[in-house]
Amino acid sequence: MKQLSIRRTLAACAAMVLATAGASLYAADAPPAHPAEALPKADTILDKYFEVMGGKAVLAKVHNQVIAGAFEMPAMGIKGTMTITKTEPDKSMAEIEIPGIGTVREGYDGSVAWEINPMQGARIKDGAELAASKREAHFHSENWREEYKKVETVGSEAVDGKDCYKLVKTPSEGSPVTEYYDKKTGLLAKVTMTVTSPMGEMEATTIPSDYRKEGDVLVPHKILQSAGPQEFSLTFDSYKFNVEIPKGKFDLPEEIKALVKK
Repeated sequence: MKQLSIRRTLAACAAMVLATAGASLYAADAPPAHPAEALPKADTILDKYFEVMGGKAVLAKVHNQVIAGAFEMPAMGIKGTMTITKTEPDKSMAEIEIPGIGTVREGYDGSVAWEINPMQGARIKDGAELAASKREAHFHSENWREEYKKVETVGSEAVDGKDCYKLVKTPSEGSPVTEYYDKKTGLLAKVTMTVTSPMGEMEATTIPSDYRKEGDVLVPHKILQSAGPQEFSLTFDSYKFNVEIPKGKFDLPEEIKALVKK
């Protein structure tokens, strides 16, 4: 379970911190949560979210980013540091340093999704994992209409005392994702989804918080996540935008190249 938890931690970072929402939106009216409330369309809620995050004009000027921080799995006594690097249009690399274990890396180079784990070796992702990696690597998440074939507002629900709109997003590939947006602030309050790994499927819940501005962009600095029986926290200390990224950063490692050739 330790290996699986680390793997899902990386996926959560890429997905939630960068708010890699989908696109190709079909926004449909849903039944009201109760007779007194008419629910807004999903595109209205998502547009408000990205406006609160800084606005599409500001987000469009961001071409890459490097995020650094730490993660902790208290029940297992594991702590580590992480770095996530992303660039437009769809390349990503996540690296986690775990004292006493080594470095876990996973990435997407625009076509191949992969992972190198010191406990399990190198592997290439396919199927639902590949589809998820592609969505997570989609850099300009404000262009959410490019990824999902259907997004609906399905109701209202409280999340940690916050009254939220509940959205269900159906991608072209993979399982639907449920997101909750704070009615008052417009911020993303919670995400639930089914995640896929070599050990099977499991339900994951992610709660972003501590939203603060980095430059002109509002971003979460803390994420709590549970996946199966494991719980862990992510704390992000540094966001850097439009930096110089080393040449070859997103190239496939030699271990992955060898697997691609098979």
